[in-house]
Amino acid sequence: MSLNLLTLPLSGRQIIEASAGTGKTFTLAALYVRLVLGHGRDAKGLQPAHILVMTFTDAATAELRERIRLRLHEAALWFDAQVAGRTCKPDAFLNDLTKAFAPEQWAQCAAQLHLAAQSMDEAAIYTIHGWSRRMLSSFALHSRDLFEQTHLDNPSELLHQLVNDHWRRWFYPLDLPQQKILQTLLGGDPQALLKDLKTRWQTLDRQPQPNDTAVPLAPAQVLATHGEWLNTEQALVVTAKQACKTALDKGLAGTLIAAQAAKKMKGTRADFFANWLNELQAWSQADADIRAETLQRFTLSNLQDKGWTEAAEHPVFAHIEALCQHQSTEPTSKDRLLDHAAHEVRQQYQQTKLQLSVFDFQDLLQRLHTALHADEGQMATAIRDQYPVAMVDEFQDTDPWQYQSLDRIYPHSQVGDVHALVMIGDPKQAIYSFRGADLRTYLEARTQALELNPQALHSLDSNFRSTHALVEAVNHVFGGIEQPFYSNLGKIEFTPVTSRSDAKPLSNAQGQALPPLTV
Repeated sequence: MSLNLLTLPLSGRQIIEASAGTGKTFTLAALYVRLVLGHGRDAKGLQPAHILVMTFTDAATAELRERIRLRLHEAALWFDAQVAGRTCKPDAFLNDLTKAFAPEQWAQCAAQLHLAAQSMDEAAIYTIHGWSRRMLSSFALHSRDLFEQTHLDNPSELLHQLVNDHWRRWFYPLDLPQQKILQTLLGGDPQALLKDLKTRWQTLDRQPQPNDTAVPLAPAQVLATHGEWLNTEQALVVTAKQACKTALDKGLAGTLIAAQAAKKMKGTRADFFANWLNELQAWSQADADIRAETLQRFTLSNLQDKGWTEAAEHPVFAHIEALCQHQSTEPTSKDRLLDHAAHEVRQQYQQTKLQLSVFDFQDLLQRLHTALHADEGQMATAIRDQYPVAMVDEFQDTDPWQYQSLDRIYPHSQVGDVHALVMIGDPKQAIYSFRGADLRTYLEARTQALELNPQALHSLDSNFRSTHALVEAVNHVFGGIEQPFYSNLGKIEFTPVTSRSDAKPLSNAQGQALPPLTV
């Protein structure tokens, strides 16, 4: 439903969905004014130190702080004017808000707003990382975190050192055959290994991992298993090659060409088939490589599937099939080596940071999550008491670590008349996973809020930035598709908006208005 700034409940969990240009910051500032006045809440008004506002960049944090300060100042002057009977510049929101209070309360409202505007230097407006660090420090006894820690300025340098240490510890002691296998699987460069590990860590860092994850096999075990597989493969290669050479020397090539020409092999072209046969002959005669898909074409089961029943009379095809079947069981040794290295180096990285009393940005989210879930809720209760209301901007960028921490602080059972968690975001932007957005988390948060309260979803339906023509064009394009933002994770609706902008359309050199959207 469309959001009403004056009636939006400031308790429980609320979801506000807003497209670009629909006034998210204006909405946030208006809700902040209501919270300061205690409007629509059974509890008394809150001061900035007790209203938690989070977003995702330093620039957005600075802008929010200034916009909220300005809005509080405007609201305070508005109530001053009402007390004095002066006429003010029209402001629909403040005009309606004034009517919610008796005239004898206006002076008190003005005083609360002036105090809040003057207290904005103490406002709890943070980036998610900045807030996490503050909570770990403020509640160090609860979190069991160190009081004094410094930021690790160059984590890549430490990881470089730890990967080199891992290479020396686990790979140097390997025997020569295993070293050769290692060279084939990982190369000989620890820095190439570090690049692969960073990709794995990024996946692991997306969300909390189960505690019962098995410790990966050590490299020596992995390479021993791979060596056994290679030995078996080599024996099968020798057998298949010898059988192939013998059969070809006895005229198998002519037999195959005749069978193909007689259309005994469905779905094969003569020229393609001749090329495959040449590749097979080259492989059987020397150390030439052969593509796996070519070898697969000459397995007994494939030739019989094509309709050539006489293939069973030639044992070579069974030997080729045995080789192909074995090759399909190649152990995922590279992945196992990377799993082990990722586990070991990650553990060393965490231990080293603790020893040095340093942290990186990802630590802030993970340590807060761990601390909040390590006790019976004491830390969550302490934070909730300090910040009865939290508003999270750009909520579509929230990852599982962040949401699970917020869910712990503001659980369904505790989010009532006094406490609130307001989540403001655009699910359409959650598709940008390269930016850190997590659509699954957003949809989970929205679903949980609606399960608790079916009326918890609100939308901003007016665009204040784009021309009427452009807004209508966008509505036309996306409104004509049943699911324009399809996801197998859940439904993402397209909500048409109306333009309330006074922006003028762009014009060409002749002064003619350009089309708002060109396809």
